[in-house]
Amino acid sequence: MSLQVAGKLPNEKKPYFIRNGEGERYLFGTQIASIVATTASTGDKMEIVQISGGKGDYFPSHVHEKAHEGIFVLDGRLEVELNGQVHLLTAGDYVHIPAGTVHAYWLQSHRTRFWSFTMNGNLAKLYSIIGESFDKFERPPVSGSALVEDRLSQLTGDIDIKFITRQQTSGLPQLVKGTSIPDQVQPYVLEAGEGIHLLSGDTVHSLLTTKAATDGDFLALVSEGPKGLPIGEHAHHYTNETFMCLQGQMTLWVDGEELYLHPGDFAYVPAGTPHRFRCDAHYTKFLGVLTPGQFEDFFRILGDPYEYPIFPSEPAAYRFDRVIQRIEELDLILLGKPPVPPAAVEEVNQ
Repeated sequence: MSLQVAGKLPNEKKPYFIRNGEGERYLFGTQIASIVATTASTGDKMEIVQISGGKGDYFPSHVHEKAHEGIFVLDGRLEVELNGQVHLLTAGDYVHIPAGTVHAYWLQSHRTRFWSFTMNGNLAKLYSIIGESFDKFERPPVSGSALVEDRLSQLTGDIDIKFITRQQTSGLPQLVKGTSIPDQVQPYVLEAGEGIHLLSGDTVHSLLTTKAATDGDFLALVSEGPKGLPIGEHAHHYTNETFMCLQGQMTLWVDGEELYLHPGDFAYVPAGTPHRFRCDAHYTKFLGVLTPGQFEDFFRILGDPYEYPIFPSEPAAYRFDRVIQRIEELDLILLGKPPVPPAAVEEVNQ
């Protein structure tokens, strides 16, 4: 059974795979919303949309009462306002938007793309109301539809969004320079390559969020590694996982099916699904969003604190022995033996 989705998303919680630009697409103004995850397709509170558009496109000031949002920029320049403070984001930057944060965005380059993932809001539905179904993959050069007041007024009460009259801001937007994650739920921005870096073998996992920053709702991280061996097959009792390829290429095995991910491709792996992956390019980078956020503990046990966002020239020790010792604390079901490259083995005497 093929996991690949070309149009309508599943209406039940199951693994699936979407090529870049596929999924359900809606045009509003000259922006395209490519919906790759909904509460129905994930059986969860997680929703993910890829937004693409051109210079001058925007989305007005609004607030979510319950939804927690994260934005990761893929291409171009994106200006984001958070509670009256304006930030200019470029590729690789991340912005963290907890419930109750007034925010808006403006696209400041001719081709800008970003991932928006939300928890608890039923927000993906809004694009089918403010936009029109769209069968092309790239935005049109001129507007085919408009983001107008009468469409905004058609939003139903189950969509967690309230539009706000924009307050006048002062000063020019500043390039994102955030380097740290707060230890509580609050808005923040991270510059590309920043976050909490954890090195395991030849791969760097950079946390963009933590359990503390999301109240345990989700975990977002960027993983970077060289061409290498696949990790061991495993599953989770409770953790739902996504794979969004950013650079390079990777192979993902999901419930026995082999998938090849290139930049922009998306795969959803719900709890209980056997899976493993391998980096296939000399530099591979992918974004993961996991719900809930408790699997952070795995990355901190497996990896060691690391200063850099890029993996070392020679791999470090692959300390899966620490995971085995604390397996009862982790939402991890081992289905295959994890590979341990000879150059990365560290002898541990107990």
